[in-house]
Amino acid sequence: MFIAQGPASWPPPEGFIDALAGAITGGVLAALGGFLGILYVQSRGKKEADAQYQAALLVVLDELAANEANIEHLLTVPFGPDEFYDTSYRSVELILARRLDPPDRQLLAQAYEVNRSRWRAEDPSESPINRIPLRQLGMIVPNHNVLKEALAHLKAARVALTRYVGSPGSSSRSAG
Repeated sequence: MFIAQGPASWPPPEGFIDALAGAITGGVLAALGGFLGILYVQSRGKKEADAQYQAALLVVLDELAANEANIEHLLTVPFGPDEFYDTSYRSVELILARRLDPPDRQLLAQAYEVNRSRWRAEDPSESPINRIPLRQLGMIVPNHNVLKEALAHLKAARVALTRYVGSPGSSSRSAG
């Protein structure tokens, strides 16, 4: 059995300069590791935000296409269903507002105008005797002038939003 003859130390004692150099090196490595960790988390967050933005664009484009088809149908019939959708747009409005250029945000607002003020889509010259029962059935007598204008806004908004699809940048101008 080995019995220590006095205080033993391993590793051997260091001088003040060695200890200071070790502490500085450890601090620099810790700071560098923290910095790289922050960069990793930020890049992951940016990728997630870009993915949400692209998904928002696609969902709104689908909704605009559905509205376009419904309005085109309404323009061909004397009365029809009052089917305008804006739920998807409302759920991602803030995501799009942060990245779309102001003129494109304006186009999108105009495209959804007929959805947000549905009374404009109804022909005001039609007799209330006809309008009220139709409304109870979820149908309207279409106002052709307003719906043609709304259809033009929808198509313009779809063209504008299509430019953003696939571009992770904040706007179509900076990305393309």
